[in-house]
Amino acid sequence: MKPKVTMIAWNQNDNYVVTAVNNHLLKVWNSSTGQLLHDLVGHADEVFVLETHPFDARIMLSAGHDGNIFIWDITKGVKTKHYFNMIEGQGHGAVFDCKFSPDGQHFACTDSHGHLLIFGFGCSKPYEKIPDQMFFHTDYRPLIRDSNNYVLDEQTQQAPHLMPPPFLVDVDGNPHPTKYQRLVPGRENCADEHLIPQLGYVATSDGEVVEQVIGQQTVDQDEQNLEPSILDGMIRQLQLEQDLRNGADQESASGGPQGGEGTPRRG
Repeated sequence: MKPKVTMIAWNQNDNYVVTAVNNHLLKVWNSSTGQLLHDLVGHADEVFVLETHPFDARIMLSAGHDGNIFIWDITKGVKTKHYFNMIEGQGHGAVFDCKFSPDGQHFACTDSHGHLLIFGFGCSKPYEKIPDQMFFHTDYRPLIRDSNNYVLDEQTQQAPHLMPPPFLVDVDGNPHPTKYQRLVPGRENCADEHLIPQLGYVATSDGEVVEQVIGQQTVDQDEQNLEPSILDGMIRQLQLEQDLRNGADQESASGGPQGGEGTPRRG
């Protein structure tokens, strides 16, 4: 196999250069002389993540598609810590990216299965306050394009960036309690009744009917035939005003005093 460098990184003080090679070895070089100092052995697949410690020049992190995460002492050419990203029932998860925190006490990684892995010193209790599975209910909603080729949410016919803040749900689409919904930007100060999602039944591509969050509506509002939420009402009003402006612009452009062709513009 022809050797190929897949990733390269300088250490914190630029005295060393670490290269990842497609034969699964990491090589540590003297950056001034180009001398090869160490071969770091441990990975079993290609490595695309090399991350230097923010202030300790000895420390380098590596991670790859084999699911291995190593902390190396590159001055000695030895590994100090090792973690294997095994996912129960699914084998290992390839690690796609890693970053140190500014204080160097923690690092976070993302893998091929959508997990965020957080490593560090201290206790994990703060992280136990939030659910293990957190998705937005709009993450996998289909999009369409209108006659102007603008992207719209298929279900609501609204531009995605104009839709109300989404709900937090688990992997099966079940909404989390209201205390978690306030973690979403835009919902911090919402009343409890505005944090109760409306559930509905949606057919999947396999023909299976599943219950999913389809909107934001309370029982009382539904009975009174009111707007699903203040945000929904504001968005509809803004859309209406924009449509009216667009119509006025097009009329003035097509029926101007010169009788010439005009160029409609977006409101």
